[in-house]
Amino acid sequence: SIEEHQQIAEYCSSRNIIYMCTPWDADSIKVLEDIGVIAYKVASADLTNLPLIFELSKTNKPIILSTGMSTEEEILNTVNALNDLDSEFALLHCNSTYPAPLHDINLRWIKRLNEIHNVVGYSGHERGISVSLAAVSLGAKIIERHLTFDRNMEGPDHAASLEPDEFRELVSGIREIEE
Repeated sequence: SIEEHQQIAEYCSSRNIIYMCTPWDADSIKVLEDIGVIAYKVASADLTNLPLIFELSKTNKPIILSTGMSTEEEILNTVNALNDLDSEFALLHCNSTYPAPLHDINLRWIKRLNEIHNVVGYSGHERGISVSLAAVSLGAKIIERHLTFDRNMEGPDHAASLEPDEFRELVSGIREIEE
């Protein structure tokens, strides 16, 4: 509910965590603007939803776009539109399978995305942290991973999510790579 989103945003603020959310339509953007998000995430399924992206651009806030379900041509179309709108944005390489099989991830695509745009990251849906760490070594500036308290819980994301100790290990590994 909207009230629950507000509570989550307040909790995040109290813990010095940036609250972000993925809107699916103009009404969702309005709600999130009222809550005060500072940036938006666009799911892979909406990378080609230019009406939604145009609405997000009007907020003048950074946009993080997952590219997992798009062709290079579709990515270029969206990048060109965002550049024409003078929007601040990042592209995330991802595989939209949950959990993503390692042989399908193709981290080399990060290099091509870096040729398309200068801010690139990785949205991981695989088990473990190795691929995310490798993405950082290939130039990923943003890492998105799902977090769960128990991978055995019901729901589509839990099997591909990190538990808190793994998440801590991922952040520590990223800091080591950055150093």
